[in-house]
Amino acid sequence: MSDRRRPKNFTPGTDQQRGRSAGPVVDRNALPTCRHFGTCGGCSALDLSIADQLQLKVDSIGQLLAPWLGNVHVQYDVPPRTPVHFRTKLLYPVRPDSKGHAILGIYQQKSHEIVRIRECQTQDEALTALGQRAEEVIRALRLVPWDETKGTGFVRAFHARIAAGTGELLMGIVTRPGLFEQGVEFGTRMMAAASDLQGSGSMKIVPVGVVRSISEREGNFLLGEKHLPLKGRDHQFDRSGGLTFRIRFGSFYQIHRHAEAILYRPALEMAGDVRNQVVVDGYGGIGTFGLRLARAGAARVDIVEENPTACDDARFNAKAHGMPGVRVVQAPFATAEFSAQPDLLVVDPPRAGLQQAGVARVLAAQPKRLLHVACAADSLARDLELLCAAGWKVTAMRLCDMFPHTDHVEIVTRLDPA
Repeated sequence: MSDRRRPKNFTPGTDQQRGRSAGPVVDRNALPTCRHFGTCGGCSALDLSIADQLQLKVDSIGQLLAPWLGNVHVQYDVPPRTPVHFRTKLLYPVRPDSKGHAILGIYQQKSHEIVRIRECQTQDEALTALGQRAEEVIRALRLVPWDETKGTGFVRAFHARIAAGTGELLMGIVTRPGLFEQGVEFGTRMMAAASDLQGSGSMKIVPVGVVRSISEREGNFLLGEKHLPLKGRDHQFDRSGGLTFRIRFGSFYQIHRHAEAILYRPALEMAGDVRNQVVVDGYGGIGTFGLRLARAGAARVDIVEENPTACDDARFNAKAHGMPGVRVVQAPFATAEFSAQPDLLVVDPPRAGLQQAGVARVLAAQPKRLLHVACAADSLARDLELLCAAGWKVTAMRLCDMFPHTDHVEIVTRLDPA
């Protein structure tokens, strides 16, 4: 993060800009270091204290969203320690080196050149070790890496996700369509390669399965549309916030090991009392918001989700917790049929935001209050412009720092009728 991106009035660590603090500011002289920083595109602000990172993010959000904030201040917490090894998901593209051998890693900044990762301050230490072992297995089996310049090759990417509450590890290899003769052998070798991994904070890692994800799309896609188990399960279980979630390989799940404290708990506080109320959870995935709201006392929760894999997980999770008031609606949010005039509507759209069609569906639903969860400030600005023009107002906003040491943000906004 270069100095030219800092506001003119930027003073590191000032209380005026810091917001609400959850603890002491981290010593700027004790910043984490990484041999890849400055080359690898995985993080961009490892050289700033977490307090200064948050201050810059809040300043940027405040300036961008000022037309719709009024007197509302962006709330946030400064953690008592610098977050490290918090990321529970690995996603490495697989590409050929100059000799055609497979290499795995993270793209360089503003490039599709691969940095082979040998240390990382953001992802779990077990994932860093696993990435190196996966490269060894792919090379040993002589699997042909994808060459995006020629549009040839077989293996596109390697995925892995740790469930922080259980230690379960689910791995996946993304390939082009076609016969995968070494598939079973790859699964067997990867299960063995992961058998002795030790996670950050002495977490015991339990490998539960290896999946093949098949991508038929042209272009540089790192996740397929079809998922087939090669060894063990095609899903894992996690425990978070007193709930257990089944997560299949193709389902989205937050990647910060402390998502409960950083995102879900504050978001539910902003949503207000839901006891005996009707709630709609838009873009609801496997039910991470919906099940929490049901447990908080909502009489009915409609989870609206387009991804069929995630819908299956949501139904399984609701049934496993004995929540008959939870209904899963498999449909795009913009065209879905769900409870009209809900007491609370939660929307957690992808990076592009609600866009006009999603905003139109929100307005047609006529909720009594709205909780918007955004993972990009620019798309949130577009959504707020449309929502506020239609008679809604921002009543609370919070930065939930799910992506420390990067420019990425997670913003939760409460809106009420003006």
